[in-house]
Amino acid sequence: MAQRGVELAPDSSSLRLCRAEACVALGQYPQALEDLDTVCRAEPGEHEAFFRKGKVLLEMGQRAEALLVWEHCLTLSPHFHPARREMEKILMQDNASQPLTAAAHQGDAHLSSAGSQVNGGSPVPSSSFTQAQDQEGELADGREDAVSEHSLSQLGRRQELEISAESQSQELVDNGEETAAKCPQLCLGELLSISDLECSLCIRMFFEPVTTPCGHTFCKECLERCLDHRPNCPLCKQSLREYLKAGRYSPTVLLQDIMLATFPAQLAERQELHRAEMAELSNLTKNIPIFVCTMSFPGIACPLHVFEPRYRLMIRRCQETGTRRFGMCIYENGKSFADYGCMLEIRQIELLADGRSLVDTIGRRRFRVLSRGHRDGYHTADIEYLEDRKVAGEELQELQCLHESTYRLAQRFCEHGDLTSRHILMQHGPLPEKEEDIQALADGPTWCWWLISILPLDPSYQLNLFSCTSLRARLTQLQRILAALLQQPPARPLLPERGPRGHV
Repeated sequence: MAQRGVELAPDSSSLRLCRAEACVALGQYPQALEDLDTVCRAEPGEHEAFFRKGKVLLEMGQRAEALLVWEHCLTLSPHFHPARREMEKILMQDNASQPLTAAAHQGDAHLSSAGSQVNGGSPVPSSSFTQAQDQEGELADGREDAVSEHSLSQLGRRQELEISAESQSQELVDNGEETAAKCPQLCLGELLSISDLECSLCIRMFFEPVTTPCGHTFCKECLERCLDHRPNCPLCKQSLREYLKAGRYSPTVLLQDIMLATFPAQLAERQELHRAEMAELSNLTKNIPIFVCTMSFPGIACPLHVFEPRYRLMIRRCQETGTRRFGMCIYENGKSFADYGCMLEIRQIELLADGRSLVDTIGRRRFRVLSRGHRDGYHTADIEYLEDRKVAGEELQELQCLHESTYRLAQRFCEHGDLTSRHILMQHGPLPEKEEDIQALADGPTWCWWLISILPLDPSYQLNLFSCTSLRARLTQLQRILAALLQQPPARPLLPERGPRGHV
């Protein structure tokens, strides 16, 4: 009946579950496993299907695989007690089966000692041992091999696991409940090797493991990097668009606990490696990430639309390290990007359903590029920060007068009233307030950078103003530009200051 139903409705998960149950009753485990795999792929959030799949794997002798499937089941439903009980039962039975193997090698007296401690110390009737002695002659040739093979099949993995059964039996006798409490951890360490806990993408031990709806586990960072390029599972290629749209990655807590219990030293080493990588990425003068896009300026907002995989990775790393900063430079022929740029700070990120993001940033400090490099597809640079030269005395008084007159011209430009200036003000906001201390900031008054960002200037000319470390020279150039736009000469023409290469 179930077979006919699946033929008529192959997409029906309930019919496939019924057929899987029928196959299990008939002992047709591979056919049952095939149906359950189909249901798990069709309904990746249905924990009951994963529980049944684990039961079938257990019947097929694949205990380690069953444990991993039940671990995923508990990830989907942490309070699903049947899966937890099955896992605990396997771990207890596997450890308890080892004294029985030892008994086959030690004789009847030692068998009685070991057998009395099976399953947490519950006594075994002495008649069982009497019957075993009566059958000694018949089983002498085959008992040792049979018991040994049974023990290894219970473990479900690796025949090279040769544990001293005699010492374990004695330990159970001596330690009683204390040893029984350690059984799950001991057995789990025997079931798993370090390679079972490696991410298939980075081939390293899992770090912050997450499990996809299709049942595959990866490091969180590895999965994110794959989803930057294509919204599909890296292994089975199932669509993960909805998973990506949710923007949340729940850690696989049980797997983390297993790694901590079985391989604490390797896990600590993996965590230390990650901390070292984050420390390297946190340096704000060496190998800083560079976004090659547009001109940005200190104190001025710079909204970005991030869609390229390399920059999605770069922005994520800036978030994870806690610096929330990266460099912005314009493109320049022959250099990949210009010699000067501005450090941007991320203020807010809006993630879109397809993985793109709208990033609200603001300019912080100017810098000069010392050397260029690459990391995972995006540009990097070693930099030094720029700072305006300070002046004092009579020179400072003249600079303040120039600052006042240039600011008044900027106000007149913003109040001019034509369509262009009104559009600029709607897009960029009003002219910032004038600073009282014009040398308080390393990059000079913010309103100057706001004005440079909105004026109709060629990017190469903007870059010359940007790289200049003389506030007097910048104000002089701005005064001339504003006077030309307002069609009147400046009140007091001033010659630009000489400076090093790249300065006005």
